[in-house]
Amino acid sequence: MIRVLLVLMSLVAFTGCSNQKPSKSSEAPAPAQPVATPVAAPAVSPAPAAQTTPAPAPPGTLSTQDSNVAGIAADFTECKRKEGVLSVKVRFRNTTSAQAQIYVINSRNYAAFYVTAANKKYFMLKDSEGTYLTPAADGSGVLSVPLGKGEQYTWWAKFPAPPPDVKKITLMTPVTPPFEDIPVTDQ
Repeated sequence: MIRVLLVLMSLVAFTGCSNQKPSKSSEAPAPAQPVATPVAAPAVSPAPAAQTTPAPAPPGTLSTQDSNVAGIAADFTECKRKEGVLSVKVRFRNTTSAQAQIYVINSRNYAAFYVTAANKKYFMLKDSEGTYLTPAADGSGVLSVPLGKGEQYTWWAKFPAPPPDVKKITLMTPVTPPFEDIPVTDQ
């Protein structure tokens, strides 16, 4: 009986040792696999960097940056003060070869568009009927613009003008990072 126990213990020890040897040999080919992957990594790296840099701005643009939609650049093209009204224009451009869609107004979120200047917020103006002075949203409160390859759309809005001594503003929108230090042109 002692012999049987010794034989069983020897088998267990031998089996345990033999399991360790194949696992070491199976680990040896594993490093060969990662060696092949770095070759593909550099080809992928430049693509994300290109997406984070906005496409070059057309002439006459005050500021350009990416929108919150991949492949759509936003160009701040106009900031004019006249008779107490500040008029702004932002052009959205599809810089990709694919169809893109930007939701400029969503759920009638007009209050999310405002100008800051001299530590004060200026919200979008309304006409005498209570309609915001910006392109109208549809019946469900959405202004959605499809943009094909190379297409563009100009969004505009009117705000109360800051005092004449204010020479730069910041435009806040839900579809772009803040447009900061935009020069105001008086007319």
